[in-house]
Amino acid sequence: MLTEQVGLTADSGWQVGVRKTLPIAPEKAWDFLLSQEIIRIWLGIIPAFPLQVGSNFNLNDNTQVKVTVLKPGSHLRLSYHVPGYERPSIIQVRTIPSGENTVFAFHQEQLPDREVRQERKYYFQQALDDLEKTLSVIPNN
Repeated sequence: MLTEQVGLTADSGWQVGVRKTLPIAPEKAWDFLLSQEIIRIWLGIIPAFPLQVGSNFNLNDNTQVKVTVLKPGSHLRLSYHVPGYERPSIIQVRTIPSGENTVFAFHQEQLPDREVRQERKYYFQQALDDLEKTLSVIPNN
């Protein structure tokens, strides 16, 4: 008998998703998410150039990133290839209106194994906590 493993899917392999509702107006959330300071929190330091479909760059650890989808005000998809991993994973970041607040959602699929899934879950939970802390010091967000 097969036992179900949380986070393992037939189509996308290991995946993880985390989300949090934060006190920022939906019309401000997208620009906040893609500001250089905030990108550093959830992705890492990237070269300073506009994000657009087809943009390629490397993070400090040589992870290769490519923007594959960009729907302003909605979501962003990235191909995310960590050195040594057999194939790239896919990261999707969304902002979802929730009344006067916004839900920030991170989802990553095609992860190599359960351990990486747990690491990425913790990473995105920490990123959301850091976004929340940053918002708490921004007046009139």
